[in-house]
This record gives sequence, C-alpha cells and structure tokens, in this order.
Amino acid sequence: MMRPRPFARRREAKTLDKELGTQLWRQAHDRFARSLDRYWQVIDPDRPGGLTQEELNGLINAGNILTEALVTVRTICMLARRRYGEHDLDIPAGADDIHRLLSRAANDLAATAQAAAMYKRDQASIDTVGRRAEKVLDSVRAAAQVTHPED
Repeated sequence: MMRPRPFARRREAKTLDKELGTQLWRQAHDRFARSLDRYWQVIDPDRPGGLTQEELNGLINAGNILTEALVTVRTICMLARRRYGEHDLDIPAGADDIHRLLSRAANDLAATAQAAAMYKRDQASIDTVGRRAEKVLDSVRAAAQVTHPED
C-alpha cells in the first residue's frame, strides 16, 4: 500500500478537521484508521512471511473490505458530529451507542491485525482472522444502523 506524500497527507488532515472536527469524532475515526494501518503493516504483501499466494490474497481481500468500512466510519462520524456537535472528548447524551460501537470496531480491527500476525507465524488459523474481521464489520454496520435507523 503506497503512503501518500506529505502534502497529500496534510490536505487530507485538513479535510478531516473540517468534516470531523478535532475532538471526539475525529478521535473515533483516527482510532479505526490506525488499526487499519496496523493491519496493512502486518500483512505487508512485499513480505509474505511464508504465506502462499492464495493465503496472501485472502488477507489482502479482507483488508480491502476493512478499508471500505473506513468510508462508512468516516460518514458515521460526520453525521454524529452534525447531530451531536463537539463537546471536547465527552460523549454527548444520546451518542453513547454510536461511540461504543465505533470503539469496539477499532478494537476488533486491532485484534484482527494481531490475529493476522499470529496466522503469518503459524500460531492461529485463517478462521480466527475471518471471525475477527467479521466482528469489525458487524460493529460498523450496527453503528451505521444506530446513526440512521431508517435505512
């Protein structure tokens, strides 16, 4: 995965500041993004670590699906900021379920990266990675449902 150049990263940070603010919802988004970065570092396609091409492709496919979830997390955080505003790092009344689900998704994503690392070292099964990734997606879907229940 190619890292954006410094100016592109700065532009992206400014856009995120505008959309998510700099407090609670930005923190929730960034926590998920950092866990996703960690996943990609672990499965680094340039260093397969004894994985077959098929196994590596499976981990990359899971990573792509998790990367798509980041777009949903960003949207959830934007909507939550609009609906609940910013209150430093305090969770506003009514936003506790959304924030809890986003935190759970980020934690489960970090656990998915850990499971992938253990799989690469032949200490866990691919099913463990899959179950962890599914938990991430379940939490993101649940947060999206809470954010806009009419869907």
